[in-house]
Amino acid sequence: MHTVDHAQALHSGFGIRHWSVASALAALFLAFHLPFLPASLEDLDSINFALGLRHFDVARHQPHPPGYPLYIALGKIAHRAVPSEAKALSLIGVGSGALAVFALVALFRAIDADGQRARTRSMAAALVATTAPLYWVTSGRPLSDVPGLAAALAIQALTLSAASSAGLIAASGLSAFATGIRSQVAWLTVPLLVLAIARRPKIERGRVAARSLAALVAGGLAWGVPLVVLTGGPAAYWQALFNQGAEDLSGIRMLWTTPTPRELVLALYYAFVAPWALPAVAAAVLVLALVGAVRLSRVARPTLATILVAFGPYFVFDLLFQETVTTRYALPLVVPLAYLAVRGASLLGTAPASVLIGGLAAFNAHIGGSSLAAYARQEAPVFRMLDDMRTSAALPGNPPLGAVLVMHRREEFDLRRPIAWLGDRMPPFERHLPAPPKHEWLSLVKYWIDGGRNQVWFVADPLRSDLALVDHSDRAGSYRWPLEYPVLIGGLRPNEMDWYRINPPGWFLGEGWALTPETAGVAGEDRRGPGRAPIQGWIRRRPAAVTLVVGGRHLAPLAPAHVTIALDGRTIDELTIASGFFLRMLHLDAGALAGQGDYAALAVSAETAGAVRLQPDPVQVAIEQFDAQSDDRVVFGYGDGWQEQEYNPTTGGLWRWTSERATLRVHAGGHPLTLTLAGEPPSVNFSKPSHVKISAGGRLIAEQTLSSTFLVQTSVPAEFVAGTENIITIETDQIFVPADRRRRSRDRRHLGLRVFFCELKPAS
Repeated sequence: MHTVDHAQALHSGFGIRHWSVASALAALFLAFHLPFLPASLEDLDSINFALGLRHFDVARHQPHPPGYPLYIALGKIAHRAVPSEAKALSLIGVGSGALAVFALVALFRAIDADGQRARTRSMAAALVATTAPLYWVTSGRPLSDVPGLAAALAIQALTLSAASSAGLIAASGLSAFATGIRSQVAWLTVPLLVLAIARRPKIERGRVAARSLAALVAGGLAWGVPLVVLTGGPAAYWQALFNQGAEDLSGIRMLWTTPTPRELVLALYYAFVAPWALPAVAAAVLVLALVGAVRLSRVARPTLATILVAFGPYFVFDLLFQETVTTRYALPLVVPLAYLAVRGASLLGTAPASVLIGGLAAFNAHIGGSSLAAYARQEAPVFRMLDDMRTSAALPGNPPLGAVLVMHRREEFDLRRPIAWLGDRMPPFERHLPAPPKHEWLSLVKYWIDGGRNQVWFVADPLRSDLALVDHSDRAGSYRWPLEYPVLIGGLRPNEMDWYRINPPGWFLGEGWALTPETAGVAGEDRRGPGRAPIQGWIRRRPAAVTLVVGGRHLAPLAPAHVTIALDGRTIDELTIASGFFLRMLHLDAGALAGQGDYAALAVSAETAGAVRLQPDPVQVAIEQFDAQSDDRVVFGYGDGWQEQEYNPTTGGLWRWTSERATLRVHAGGHPLTLTLAGEPPSVNFSKPSHVKISAGGRLIAEQTLSSTFLVQTSVPAEFVAGTENIITIETDQIFVPADRRRRSRDRRHLGLRVFFCELKPAS
């Protein structure tokens, strides 16, 4: 009887005025979204959906399994009116996001049994949910997330407000049917149907359950049978579904396959913090939601139980089995948080709660609106890059068969669908080199060693740093999303990328080099390094004199190490290293690189110094710096006082710390120079500004006080760096020792300036 009475109360207690307010909210939602439809497709899923609009074939991932037949049907209808597939699919999301306002209001009113106040709370909760930045932005994307959520919310509202068994049976059929829009609908609707059936009077429970199950099966078969037939039969469909599942379990990071504390923390962050863009906003919402949940546990436990059943199973599914960093998967979790936050805020009183909720909604709408506008302003990075490639390939002077294409492994997978989408509009390529995991640069090494001389187009992951093993020029293009809060589209693939055009380089290196933390890690995994076997590089032959920089560290100095540098089999330098860092700047006379072929072979090896080998393991010497340039070019290396290079794998950031005094060893090539240093503001680590002095050739050339910013640019006169080699010194008056600040740290390094960017180039 509870369900019947509650449904009658809902029908009689929610007046025309409140539905008018909901209509106004939906209209405003449309008005602020329609001008910001996307300029292109973006995520792999959106490309698969668009391919499905052209030709539906699940076996070919048009779209990907399980197939989304109802979503594609809606897309085909929209596409008849809107030529652009991206805009047609986006219109479905925008329209669904607006219609979901009514579903949210009805759902919250069905959940909340507290009479008159429930009407106000349901409107407030719908306002908070629809203005959540993730909801706002995702509604404008050409994806099935918001249409699926809107359908699920409507079915949840129908389930809770059903006044008779017929209503529950209808909700069951619609639940399975709506799964044809998005499969996650089942996780949001079926558990609630089970709860609603369990709350029916005992005498009719069995009959309602049986009929609901039959309706559930019928609703699934309504789209499932045509889908399987169109795919080529049960075996073909199962194979496509199996392949998709295997790809999901092996190709993405999820808590189920990576059950670590770090992955759990990351999953919780993307579930509860990322949807609100700003941690401070998320913290406010979560605190209010926690207060609301505690309040419900005391005064309305059935309401709290309903919320947990409606959204708890999806939360568990999302936490364990969906890609951790894909923020849009957390979209359904915005709904219960919005309601619980409003319940928590209501304890403050009517006026304070209204101000708080109104301010929260306005601020979130601003964040979401500005993010959506930035998202829609230009095409996705991948399509901008491919457009630039087509333009470049059409320029005069390019080879008829085009450049050589190679990509980092992630881009190799992620660009397959955009390339398939463009079809014959892609520029021609001489060949497409393989992308072996973590060793993509070796495809370039093999190409050049085998005599390849065409320009290489390398599509790089910005988080990777292995191109440090190749002497290459600046990027041809850097393709980023212009969002201030990129977490709102977290997990999007393909995401951001860089494009390099690399002509046959001045030098390139093989395996075992440690020029960046990434390449050092790969060398360690591969058990490669100069202490195991000579590591190889290749330097382009030229008649001019050459300056060569080789530097590194002796990592386990149980005994001194003897390092040998050879060129074309002849030794050009030998040194003995007791411990720590070393740097050699070698000056090779004109003609030193003469020989057969385009490239001279370089080899660096290390062994224990002396006649007796004191340690059984290979000598642990890492070569961390390398460069080779003609004598008229600028070459420099990090000398005394610099710490090792460090790396943040999340951002791709690289940096070095200076100590109180750090030197750059420079060959200026006869040029006056410009030195640029940029890094972390000293105010992050020190309570007062840092005073920095820069000297060249023993003479002061610049001094600057740094606090909240760190950007130093200074000119170096040619006479201060004349000759074959000179020293530039960077001094700072403040350092800290990590072990003195953190009890568990054993780091005794002297850290002064954290430098993200250091460049020496001829003065313009």
